[in-house]
Amino acid sequence: MQSIHRRHVLGGAAAAALGFALPGAFAENLHKNARVTVGFPPGDMADSVARLVLEQVRGNYADAMIVDNKPGAAARMAITQFTKYKADGSELLFTPGAMIVLFPHVFEKLSYDPLTELKPVTKIATASFGLAVGPAVPAEVKTLDQYLAWARKDPKNASYGTSGAGTGIHLTAEYLARLTKTPLTMVAYRGASLAVNDLIAGQIPAQMATIPSLIEHVRGGRARFIAVSSAERLKNLPDVPTFKELGRPELVTDDFFGFFLPASGSNEAANAMNRAVLASLKDAKVIAGLESLGLNVSATATPAEFSAMIAHEYKKWGEIAKRIDFKPLA
Repeated sequence: MQSIHRRHVLGGAAAAALGFALPGAFAENLHKNARVTVGFPPGDMADSVARLVLEQVRGNYADAMIVDNKPGAAARMAITQFTKYKADGSELLFTPGAMIVLFPHVFEKLSYDPLTELKPVTKIATASFGLAVGPAVPAEVKTLDQYLAWARKDPKNASYGTSGAGTGIHLTAEYLARLTKTPLTMVAYRGASLAVNDLIAGQIPAQMATIPSLIEHVRGGRARFIAVSSAERLKNLPDVPTFKELGRPELVTDDFFGFFLPASGSNEAANAMNRAVLASLKDAKVIAGLESLGLNVSATATPAEFSAMIAHEYKKWGEIAKRIDFKPLA
């Protein structure tokens, strides 16, 4: 179990002992300590985002917000364990949305039911996907249509890297292939960074990836995005068109990050954490930190709104999986 920072945990205890509230503490501050399960290792994107937000949530929901990293099996083991935790509000889950809205459609069996065993609290940000090309693609290939035409000319041109089969990135790329009748061929890597390395080295011509995983290489001129999956152009990539504006509105897809309680958690706890997170997202440092990671700050106003968004995304990914005839993974 890892604290956000040792002084933060001790600071909450010391403040309580001296009989005063931490700055900005809400009247509904519910716990002395709250544990936040993150199914990825320290330093991973999900971990970094959680810690960034929890720096500001600390003192507004619990005196100490303790991050508990439980990596393995793309967070599936962590979520399964979390569903069995006590539901008094002292246990929270922070996770990308893929484990909630996508995994039920891409795995034959899950050891948890995200729609019945978790209580949504709030979404905080989204990570859009982008189709990027590297030095193996001629410089004159600048647009999506030009890339697809180039890919059709030779099978070796049509390979693209992903961070693994069954991800939102993979399904988005396969949907693009189906919609445009382009025989794109996935090369699955064990992690986005390995695919990025081969992209910028010219070993693979293209990659479908989250914006954060490639943004620094794009800024450095080692790769370039030719289209993104967001509904509107991104602030940090204003010159890159969306699939939607290029005539492919079906490809408005992304991943999100959000907080959850165990299913039987109280509405009081969900609403209190929701308010604490929304307050944290007004902090300029938090906003700048999330945007520097290539994320779009995009909160849900209430737990009910988050639940409705999850239902929509769950249905959408199920439809995409059917349209590309995705075979569930064992």
